[in-house]
Amino acid sequence: MTTLLHFQMQDGDWVKGKTNNDELFHGYIESIHHEEGIVKVRVIQSDNRLSIGKISDSTPDRLRPLETPPLEQEGHIRNWIDIALSTKDEAWFMELTNALRQTQKKDGEKLVS
Repeated sequence: MTTLLHFQMQDGDWVKGKTNNDELFHGYIESIHHEEGIVKVRVIQSDNRLSIGKISDSTPDRLRPLETPPLEQEGHIRNWIDIALSTKDEAWFMELTNALRQTQKKDGEKLVS
């Protein structure tokens, strides 16, 4: 239980790690159950295809923050847009599409210069 005392992540944070069944995954934290020492993660990518889209249990010591690439390249932004669509996160989708427009505008200006 002491692992949760220093657990700095919160709901919505993107993480990578292993489930309690030793499946590798990337996903985001749905909820943290301090009393039980369990973190529930919505799996977006996994070595077990059946886990994708589902919520899996893990423990804080098996999780690491998922480093996200900067939103400067169109390809990265498009990948994140796909994830926002698959998670039905409308606010994030709008933020990403705005970032995509800004990136495309900058790239267009570079081509003209």
